[in-house]
Amino acid sequence: MLRRALNRQPRTRQLWASDSSLVEACLEEHPLETVFLRSEIRQGALRQGSLLGAEHPFDRRIRGVLMHGPLVVPWAPDPRDLDALGKALRPHLPWIQLMVGPMDQIARLQEQLGSRLPPVRTMRAEQPHYAVDLGSVAPEPNDPPPLRRARTEELEPLVRAGAAMHLEEVGFDPLAVDPSGYRERVLTLIRRGRIYVWMEGDRVAFKAECSSVTPEAVQLQGVWTDPTLRRQGRATKAMATLCHRLLADTEWVTLFVNDFNDTAIRVYERTGFKRIGSMRTVLF
Repeated sequence: MLRRALNRQPRTRQLWASDSSLVEACLEEHPLETVFLRSEIRQGALRQGSLLGAEHPFDRRIRGVLMHGPLVVPWAPDPRDLDALGKALRPHLPWIQLMVGPMDQIARLQEQLGSRLPPVRTMRAEQPHYAVDLGSVAPEPNDPPPLRRARTEELEPLVRAGAAMHLEEVGFDPLAVDPSGYRERVLTLIRRGRIYVWMEGDRVAFKAECSSVTPEAVQLQGVWTDPTLRRQGRATKAMATLCHRLLADTEWVTLFVNDFNDTAIRVYERTGFKRIGSMRTVLF
């Protein structure tokens, strides 16, 4: 009886490239909720040893996955698996800077880890999570904007635009915290073709980043319109154009947004995005 009970308890272990099929089987059932983790795996996260897994001994299946390091991202719908991963996360807590994931899972980790976590600097407790596909996306505009992939020579205006967005949405300026690291991150996204931009002269009128890309879904972040150009229809037109472009190669486009950003929510819903859940972001 004791052995049977132990076999029902998840155990955690480091995940490696040899576990890729097990991890994919765990994540592929929820492609919209796990697009970030699946994208990071495609970029080599399993080779880097940055993922923990909750394994069920009786069938050797991975039922939960957690990325650790400066960024913590969980996917473990069963609370038993999430609790096991939270316990395994404890030695890695000194390095945590950001925690992002489904609201209920992040909230449970916060409750479980409690005072072991660093002090919270900023928390977005409930961020509406949206998705759109070809069946619901708004029609392409008759006069599409000059939206295109960003170029490396546009690094500095994109860095300034991204920093302004962070200050507005999250409450801190990444150029004051880690200017070289932030510039390198933006440059990497440009080189990967992950930033779409609408330039007016040398000014960024609109931008959006494809933070995660899989065959099933693309997750957007960093959607921003120059404050002096807002309420003129640019964002609505740009989002419809961008979604049609992305949906030519993937099934879904997803994003999540701060619940107090009514203007952005209206733009996304006009574009055809439907709410699929809630996310939480915690900055330490």
